[in-house]
Amino acid sequence: MLRIGASEYFKRTENIAGVKDMRFQALMPDVCVGIVTLRNVNKETSQILHWLGITKIDRLLSMSNMKHDAIVEQGIPIHERVPIPDGLIPEDSHVEIDAKIHAGYFTTGRVMNTAELSEVQGRAWDDVDH
Repeated sequence: MLRIGASEYFKRTENIAGVKDMRFQALMPDVCVGIVTLRNVNKETSQILHWLGITKIDRLLSMSNMKHDAIVEQGIPIHERVPIPDGLIPEDSHVEIDAKIHAGYFTTGRVMNTAELSEVQGRAWDDVDH
């Protein structure tokens, strides 16, 4: 029975997707009613925010340390960071989110140590309807 644990998340993502972290993709901004959804931001693509006329961000609803750092490095202040509320994280998503928090994602909660992270397991093949 194969189970992928949180401690192996980035290794397995690289095996499947070819990149360790999907956050290394290009910026894809969606602008809708004054809300900018920043799916993939890095140092180079965050310059687009200046082009859009964004001079500050009041609330960044993203846990990504890479998005935060890229935006701040461009001189755009972020006044408040908001993590994903625990109640919105599906139970079977903890392998991904716990691995990302351990790797530097923003949280107002507790960060697991390596031993605790190795205890977080995803669903097994037999746990899923095929």
